[in-house]
Amino acid sequence: MTESTAPTVVFETPAEPSEEERKLAAERAARREAREAALAAPDVRAVPKPVPVLITQRTTDRFLGGFGLFLLRLVVAVIMTVRGLDIVMDPAAAQQLFASTVLPEPGITAMVTGIAGLAIAVALVFGLLTRVAGVALTLIAAGALVFVQWGNWSPFVPGHSGFLGEFELLLAAVGVLLACLGGGGFSLDRSFRASRERSRQADADL
Repeated sequence: MTESTAPTVVFETPAEPSEEERKLAAERAARREAREAALAAPDVRAVPKPVPVLITQRTTDRFLGGFGLFLLRLVVAVIMTVRGLDIVMDPAAAQQLFASTVLPEPGITAMVTGIAGLAIAVALVFGLLTRVAGVALTLIAAGALVFVQWGNWSPFVPGHSGFLGEFELLLAAVGVLLACLGGGGFSLDRSFRASRERSRQADADL
């Protein structure tokens, strides 16, 4: 009887990875960890804050716009000074004119109108409270149109060019313009506004 021989099992020891293989494995592991960290981390990219648009200078504060409004203010101030002085220096004639209208208390109304005209003139010269002066100018000119120039008659006079109240209508339009635009660059209003803007900016920087 022949004796059987058991098969011999040989265990092979795995070869040690080379230096280059270890480096590649480390790089792949590092890239995988970085990719997983990027996917897990929330998006913290900063959203740029919108920069507010600040109007540093108005068009009417520039030289041409401010100079044009300054000349307009001076012309209207001269007109209102002459008209105001006519009423204040000759109250009897002014009272007689206002008595022909439906306005009450013609003497008081005439004097108030004259003083208001002088106050408007002073305000326009210095560019102080120009918008308020523009509103007052519009009211006075519109009152002259309604109660004195036009009244119950037609503004068109046969044989005369134009119509009654052209000048007062122009003054009313100028008053509306000043009420909308203000005094412009050559005015005290602009200086006060610039001072308020500097104070507001200083408070915002704190």
